[in-house]
Amino acid sequence: MRHNDPSAQPSPLSTTHRSRCTLFHSVGVHDRLTQTDPLLSFEVFRLSGAVIPPHPHAGCAVAHYILPDAAGGLRSRLAQGEAEVARPGDLLWLDAHCGTVHQETPADGSVECRGLQVVVNYADCEREGAPQQRRVPGEQMPCWQSGGVELRLVCGQWQERQAPLVPHAGATLLTLNWQSDDTLSLALPEDRHWFALVLDGCCRIDGVLLAAGGSTMAATLPAGTWNVSGTAGAGLALLGGAPLHEPVIYQGAFAVRDEAQLVDTLRRYQEGAMGTLGC
Repeated sequence: MRHNDPSAQPSPLSTTHRSRCTLFHSVGVHDRLTQTDPLLSFEVFRLSGAVIPPHPHAGCAVAHYILPDAAGGLRSRLAQGEAEVARPGDLLWLDAHCGTVHQETPADGSVECRGLQVVVNYADCEREGAPQQRRVPGEQMPCWQSGGVELRLVCGQWQERQAPLVPHAGATLLTLNWQSDDTLSLALPEDRHWFALVLDGCCRIDGVLLAAGGSTMAATLPAGTWNVSGTAGAGLALLGGAPLHEPVIYQGAFAVRDEAQLVDTLRRYQEGAMGTLGC
């Protein structure tokens, strides 16, 4: 590790398990808003044979990256009429802005969909605007090899590379997949907050072990250059974003500035201003 502050080290982040229905399960980082700014949550999910009923989002962006080795895809439709199907390797990015209602279903019946969900906060001045959903095909994402590790830039910018989608707040998602045991160095810029979430197997970041299904699956990473090692079959998500340093209340559906804005957002949803969607 090379860093201006020798005391700076990766710091484990606690993870929690969630289930929205009997066939949806996830594990990831939730309710750590001061630590993960501008990310509101990030988690690995599994969905099979179940429909996630229509539900609202406002004041944030919701991303679903379907892992390339997933058996099936994900279908997402909005109250405004948009519908997209993300296949393994694709990214679905929903800019909820002032609010929408959407529904998620497996695209292939009972075939399991496995992916990464990331919720990104907006600066307060960016919460207005019409909701919009976009799909980025996996084949359009920059992908390259570093020794025994395959890297894929799902969104954002990484060094000289740029993905087709560069979201607000400098949001970046880079995945690392080990095809053989290897170690590589990652240089993290100082203008963003950085986080790691293990997807498969075990990875080690300068002494911090991240293990899928283990007691430590995620960590915050200070800016600097870090050695990341893994064994064949391991997978890691590197997430970054420029901190907003703004107050936020997030309750899983709405990201707002304060209680007054929360009351107003809830009222607009209850009055149907975000649209409606039948099951």
